[in-house]
Parts: sequence; structure tokens; C-alpha cells
Amino acid sequence: MPNEVKEELVPCEVCGHLVLRNERGFYHDCPNCGWRRGCDNSAMEQQLHISYPMVVSLSHAKKQYRQGVPFKADFNEFIRALLFYGEMQFDHKSATYCVVAYRDPDGALINIALCGETTRQEFRSAEEFKEQAHINGKKVKNIWDEINDPRYM
Repeated sequence: MPNEVKEELVPCEVCGHLVLRNERGFYHDCPNCGWRRGCDNSAMEQQLHISYPMVVSLSHAKKQYRQGVPFKADFNEFIRALLFYGEMQFDHKSATYCVVAYRDPDGALINIALCGETTRQEFRSAEEFKEQAHINGKKVKNIWDEINDPRYM
């Protein structure tokens, strides 16, 4: 068939289990470890220290896989992803929070906003966000273990 897309089996970047990749570069999720691959994450990690679409870096994901724990970006990976994607989300307890990096037309960071159902905080820099962002009086960086599903929007 002329429109048929060719697929091949390639090893998962994290666990080595075979996954399907088509000629257009789309990868199926790994049925063994759950890793979702969207591009060459080795190159993305070298440049940005994150991965797409998982946010957690490839080296960190490999470590988490060896430890038998679910993939989850650490706080610094979340910040790097925020600065790359511009919009991120995470869940804490029963609430979802959005974090948006606003930029001027030239791409310079204007501010970062943390928004939830009952909160809106603004920060002038990523460093200020890291040090001052809080939920119910607790710094986000100090409760990161309680954060679920950090992801891009």
C-alpha cells in the first residue's frame, strides 16, 4: 500500500525492551517500563537536561528504572522544562497547579506565575520561583516528594 507507514523494532532508551518506531520518528510507549519517547532524548538531555515528552531526564529515568520507582522529574528538571516549554502543571493533594513562564517578544523572561484554585504568585526569575514558590505556606521545593505528575501543559 502506498500510504503504509513502515515500522521497526528499536530498544527502549531506558530498559532496552523492544518498542515500535515508525519511519516518521513516532515511538510507541514501552510496554515494559512505560517510557514515552518523542525524540532523541540523549541529544535533548545534553542540551537541556530534560526529555520529551516525559520531562524527567533520560539519565534520571534510567536511575529510577533501576531503583524500581515510577518516572518523575525532580524539582530542577521541572524548572528546566518550564523554561523550555513555558507552561507546566503538577498536582498536590487534590489540587492542580499551573506554572507559566511569561516572556517578552524577544524571548526574555518577564516573570513566572504559579496559579492554583486559591493562589496566584508571581516571581521575577526562575531562582526566585525556586526559593519562594509555596503551597499553603510550604515551599514547593521542600514538598516536591508530595508533588504528583509534573508535566507540560
